[in-house]
Amino acid sequence: MTLGLAALSLFLLLGGYRNSISYGSLEDLGPLVDSQANAEIQAAFRNASTIPGASRPESQDLLLALSAFFNNRSGERATGETSLALIDRGGRVIPGFSAGPASPYLDNAAVTVVQKDSAPVSGGDRSPQHCRVEVQGYPPLLCVSMPLSPAVLEAFPATEAAAIIVAKPAASLGEVVGDLMPRLLFSGLIGVAAALVLGFLLSQSVAAPLRNIARAARSVARGNYRQRVPATGPTEVRDLAANFNRMTEEVQRSQQTLRDFLANISHELKTPLTSISGFSEALLDGTIEDPTGIQRSARIINDESNRVLRLVQELLDLSRIESGQVSMEQDDLNLNELFEHVTEVFALRSEDTDVKLEINLQGQPKIRGDFDRLEQVLNNLLDNAFRHTPPGGTVRITSRNFQPDVVQVTVSDTGWGISADDLPHLFERFYRAKANNNQKKGHGLGLAISREIVRAHGGEIWATSEPNKGTTFVFTLPTAGRPARKPANR
Repeated sequence: MTLGLAALSLFLLLGGYRNSISYGSLEDLGPLVDSQANAEIQAAFRNASTIPGASRPESQDLLLALSAFFNNRSGERATGETSLALIDRGGRVIPGFSAGPASPYLDNAAVTVVQKDSAPVSGGDRSPQHCRVEVQGYPPLLCVSMPLSPAVLEAFPATEAAAIIVAKPAASLGEVVGDLMPRLLFSGLIGVAAALVLGFLLSQSVAAPLRNIARAARSVARGNYRQRVPATGPTEVRDLAANFNRMTEEVQRSQQTLRDFLANISHELKTPLTSISGFSEALLDGTIEDPTGIQRSARIINDESNRVLRLVQELLDLSRIESGQVSMEQDDLNLNELFEHVTEVFALRSEDTDVKLEINLQGQPKIRGDFDRLEQVLNNLLDNAFRHTPPGGTVRITSRNFQPDVVQVTVSDTGWGISADDLPHLFERFYRAKANNNQKKGHGLGLAISREIVRAHGGEIWATSEPNKGTTFVFTLPTAGRPARKPANR
């Protein structure tokens, strides 16, 4: 596009440049012709004035002298495509007073002024004037006009002759190219050199980072997820490198998560399966024969089998919720009914553990969601709260209007709290924070499932804690009448 526009601009400007070349050559030739013509006219009349008894020169004598100048000296004056002509005060060529290739059709041709504030006829200004000769049926000619000298015009005041013009066609394309070629070659060589240098530098600034990214991509494809590339080069390449680094970080994190998941699930399954295998072998080989031992072994096998089933069920449940295969019901629920229901479920546990359970309902009691799934979230949070709260402590469930159309639910306890190192990992699979009493009941999936359920409702969940003062879990839910927003991609 740039070369095309440059070529179009040069083409549009070429006509003016061609005219400037033609006028330049005419301006060089015009004054020479003018000076010689005026000199010969004056010489002719000086000779005539020396003849005894000669009358005062008349205008017809001037025309005769000019005619002799054109006829006798035209070969010297009108060389090549250049033509000479005499024009009158009206700006027309006087018939018979022309010489050169264009002479046959110059009689009575009109001469048009090109320069502003000037005319072909001028008594005082002797500088060449740009003009143009228009002849019907013939191509126009470019010309310069030189007024006759003041001395000649003063000697012949009645003459119609006013100026001599030197005319020629506009410069040909070959002449223009010949004039421009040295400049074009010089500027072209400079442009090519600059383009090569800049092109090399630009290609290196783009190609080198891209080669680094390509090598890093091949390394990642071979399993090296720690590969990173420096963000250098143009803005787009730096963005590409930054996105590539983020991608490899996510791939590395997902691979680490997968390895951790396999290690955790293997650890979680190892203990119950070992117990099941050991006691079943003992029953089969007769190591345990008494009825009490057999009953105890059967109970252990049953408990461990149920533990494995619960673990598998929780994993399947979490996977289905994350993949969106589980659709959450969107019903208008009374938050007070949900709180009362979970209170009844944990009432006996509250008595057994001597931990007080309090409910504080404020603001909008109506929410939108799935009753069973929200009960599952509260059950997981309350189970953690009772497990980590010592006797005499308190567990509270509160709600309040957080934002327009959003309700905030809080489950807090006065237990041992969670360390700052454990807080960022609470909602990860199989992660179990160590309490002060080192309890490790559960599989570490409850909070991960709770987070996915809350997110599926269009809310968020987080936790805060202070050691030896308690822990607070907070999650948000949409109010009734407002549809749950689509959960963000994870």
